[in-house]
Amino acid sequence: MKRRMIGAWMALMITASSLVVSASPAADMSSVSADPQQEQTEPEEEEEAPDIPVTDQPGEAEMPVPTALPEPETVEKAFEEGKDNTENTDSDELIEPEEEPEAVSKEGENIALTEIPEQTEDSGFTVFTEENAEILTGESEEDQELIQDIENGEIIALSAALPGEFREAGSVEVISEGEDALAVAALSPSQYYLDSWTRVYCDEIWTAANDFLGPGNKTRMGCTYRSVHYIDDTGEEKVSPLYCLKATQDGLDSMTLKNEAVKALTNSVIQKLLYFGYGGPGDLGTGYDPSCSHIDWSKWQNRYVFTHIALSKVYFNDCGYATAAEVEHTGINRLIDKIQTLTIPARNKAAVYVSEDGSWAAASGKTIPLSVFRSRPAGFPFVPDSMKDGFQMSTLMKVTDGAKAGNGITITRGAAEKWQLAYWTSAADYNSHKTNPKMMSGTSLSLKDGAYFFLIFPLNASATKKFSCKMLLQPVSYILVDGSAQAGKDGVQDFGAYVYQGTRGSLSFSVKPSVYGNAKLVKKEPNTGKLIQGAQYGLFAAEALTSGYRTMYSKDQKVSTGTTNASGEILFSKLVPGKYYVKETKAAAGYKLNTAIKNVTVTGGKTTTVSVTDIMDISGTVSIRKKDGNTGDPLAGAEFTLYQWSKKSKAYVTLKKLTYDGQKRTYNSGKFNYTEDNQGKFRVRETKSPPNYTGNWQKNFTLDKPGEKQEFLFEAVNYQTEKRRIEVRKIDAKTGEILKGAEFTLYEYSAAKKAYKEKGTLLDYDISSELYVSGELLKTSDNEGKYKIAETKTPPGYTGSWEEEVNITDKDARLSFEVVNEKEKEYKGVIRLRKTDIYTGEVLEDAEFTVLQWNRGKQTYQNNLGGQSILKFDGETGWYSTEELVLTDDNQGRFKVVETKNPENYTGKYEKEVIFQKKENTDTDTVDLKAENTPVTLPLGNITIIKKIKEEDITWAHGNPTFSFVAEGTDLSGNPHRYEDYVTFTRGSYETDKNGYATLSVTLRNIPLGQYTVWEKPVLRYYLKDVRANTENVRIIKGAAPAYGTDPRKIASGTAALTMQNKNASLTFVNEKSRYDRYSHNDSIKNTIPVSFS
Repeated sequence: MKRRMIGAWMALMITASSLVVSASPAADMSSVSADPQQEQTEPEEEEEAPDIPVTDQPGEAEMPVPTALPEPETVEKAFEEGKDNTENTDSDELIEPEEEPEAVSKEGENIALTEIPEQTEDSGFTVFTEENAEILTGESEEDQELIQDIENGEIIALSAALPGEFREAGSVEVISEGEDALAVAALSPSQYYLDSWTRVYCDEIWTAANDFLGPGNKTRMGCTYRSVHYIDDTGEEKVSPLYCLKATQDGLDSMTLKNEAVKALTNSVIQKLLYFGYGGPGDLGTGYDPSCSHIDWSKWQNRYVFTHIALSKVYFNDCGYATAAEVEHTGINRLIDKIQTLTIPARNKAAVYVSEDGSWAAASGKTIPLSVFRSRPAGFPFVPDSMKDGFQMSTLMKVTDGAKAGNGITITRGAAEKWQLAYWTSAADYNSHKTNPKMMSGTSLSLKDGAYFFLIFPLNASATKKFSCKMLLQPVSYILVDGSAQAGKDGVQDFGAYVYQGTRGSLSFSVKPSVYGNAKLVKKEPNTGKLIQGAQYGLFAAEALTSGYRTMYSKDQKVSTGTTNASGEILFSKLVPGKYYVKETKAAAGYKLNTAIKNVTVTGGKTTTVSVTDIMDISGTVSIRKKDGNTGDPLAGAEFTLYQWSKKSKAYVTLKKLTYDGQKRTYNSGKFNYTEDNQGKFRVRETKSPPNYTGNWQKNFTLDKPGEKQEFLFEAVNYQTEKRRIEVRKIDAKTGEILKGAEFTLYEYSAAKKAYKEKGTLLDYDISSELYVSGELLKTSDNEGKYKIAETKTPPGYTGSWEEEVNITDKDARLSFEVVNEKEKEYKGVIRLRKTDIYTGEVLEDAEFTVLQWNRGKQTYQNNLGGQSILKFDGETGWYSTEELVLTDDNQGRFKVVETKNPENYTGKYEKEVIFQKKENTDTDTVDLKAENTPVTLPLGNITIIKKIKEEDITWAHGNPTFSFVAEGTDLSGNPHRYEDYVTFTRGSYETDKNGYATLSVTLRNIPLGQYTVWEKPVLRYYLKDVRANTENVRIIKGAAPAYGTDPRKIASGTAALTMQNKNASLTFVNEKSRYDRYSHNDSIKNTIPVSFS
């Protein structure tokens, strides 16, 4: 739009210690009142206003008549009745909240949703005159001229400290546009111009008929309607009426502007009239009608004139020549009396609170941890489907306005960002519709006082998200304009004032995703190593588990359930770090329920494996039919013994005797079971043969079918003692195992040769009875019934010799033999390997190691050991072990261990050659190895930074002191990392120590262990005085002498060494204030006044 500009337009950014912040974002809503104005020019003693005579030549009479009158509807559009033009009109804007009863939050957090006590406060202001003009800054000649005019007392202004973001710390922005530029460019923020439209009259007294201007009777003074146009911080144009403060006077040419300004701007009634009067932010509109019946209060012109005359009366007792009776009759006094009872609400009292440990805590300047949810619970159906399988969410948060002025915040979201916000307009809305909130749509959302909300992030979110939220309302300042000095022309506008709505306040908080981990359960049969499918397990909390500010699970609460897959595994994912235990709730088919619980500790970013076992559920029976070898008749009178293997003793041990069933003519064992110790291996042996029968029968069998009742039926044959034949059983001398591969030769005696014949007969091997047996032996005249049995070949790998002579003519001669063999002297090797986390030393059990055997002929290692090639892990001892490896001439005792699979979430490569030595004192050589893996996600630690500043140095008018810190270094793997965070001092957010230091802290969490240098970034006003170590793993490095302007990093920094022994570090930064003028506080509150001048 093209506007005529009188003079030049300028915007000055001013910063000063004397400015007063109306209110900072409150950290404690119970005490949010601002500091009283610290430096304010005291008004001179007010002189009694003289009587104003009615003259023929009043000051405003010479004002020229405008050539064009504004259309009334145009002005009505500019000032809609009762409307606060600063409020956000986003479609998501919330309605005014109702009184909020207590309520519960989250799914049962039992947070009392009670309102913070209402606080109100008169705004504080600073007058800029020649006495404090030195605090203004400017770079161009125009800036310096303007500052010079203020120093000379020609221009005076008043401003509140306007909270807002400071884009370029320490900069000064001056904008000066000419008339031509205005025609082609939109107005820039903080610029304004004055616009003269028309003469305005009231229905009574201050009418056109009575006006000094034009054909009127020149008895009362009409009003010239003027407006101020400016661009607010959103880039939108705002319009505010400019009110003359002296209805019958032409400027202040004969008076001191400074004294008049102080008198006007320290008068609370004038401030209230500008605020609640026509066109002000709190315009009463037609809701309050103080006028008499002759005046139509619905007409904007009447409301404008009333505000104009009321201001002039309060300031200068000037009522436009109207009498006291007329002022009383029309209702001017009633308007003043009404407005005097009102309180200007603070417009920067919006705050955000977060539910923390059952109470509300200020969120401003805070980093709020999110809570990990493994899936969408029934209480949160509004969580988007895209996050139903896991998400992170804040606890309940709340928007408040301590001034109850309808303020709130605007939250913005980038178009590519995936987080969501669920909100309720009030506590009543929350309590009534907990599972049905409104959801944020688009890129911005306005939340008013009383709104409640959750922030919802994808599960895999990892970066801290900082929210910088603008408040909905703009703080107000009251700006003075003098016709002669600023409008550039006498008679255009008298000394007047208007309301300027400045930069919105802002508050910030951050949310930080929480870490989570996984637990993998692996189920095996302890003897066979077989992976078990179909076992059902529950995962339970072994302690109260927290994530963010929530307790997600109480002790012993079930967290999850699962069933082992074909690999014998259950993956419990997305778990809050902490202690858990697993318990089998239903065994797999064919297996026995394991009632033992197994503990597991979950750490963030890591999968922890827990190994569990089940033994097979197998029972068995064995029955023996005893028969005569010649006739097949059943035989009684024998004795059979059942033995079971013992893994612990490595031998068969007696279990029970079989009993004889006369009806079925069988020997029966009754029920016996598979156990971890017997490994399902059993042996039944004939320990006594029937009378007049020979017998040496034995049979080994195995229970190996999970879930079944295995029944074994064997047939044992005996021969009458008259039927002479030899039976030989071959067993291992140590284990009692049946040995095959031997040869026994039967030699017949020759009386003629008086020796045994050289050529003998081999005994047959009976597979069913596992015996070496001869045919029936007969007596002849030459053999005289004499025979000799000899072991002519030992089983492979065994040594020994055996022979026995028998005479079959002796009816008591022994014909059944048990021959034992000792294994050959065999040297063996066992490799044991312990696998650990390189940093924590924790044993890792999910690796795989393969052992290769040397091939002498091919001069290379080969994977040819079959089932012996994989090292087996023993969960009780923590060792990976080979079976006994036999040392041979071919392998020369050389083996190589290769890591063929890393534990999950670990990296590393391991190979080790092992050469066994034959030792005299033992036939087994054991070699112990150690292998380490580096975790993909390193163990985490924390660095706590404590900030101290003198409480007496804090000047809230300068804003909220903010200090930023950096921790930079490398983790234990040498990878670089950089972390940044900050603290902001706000009212009520800090503690004060005994030495008067305000103290805040921030913790950089979940930092991979390593070494980090911690330093402070430069800030305005403060310099770094000292850095102190609070823990033994922090080393302080000092350099340059403390001084303002010196980079804090050059003065001092700290080096924190995060190790497994010391995962947490802490250090304190102490600062001292140096500058009290020229600059805004280090959180860069913007203090802006627009000034128009000639």
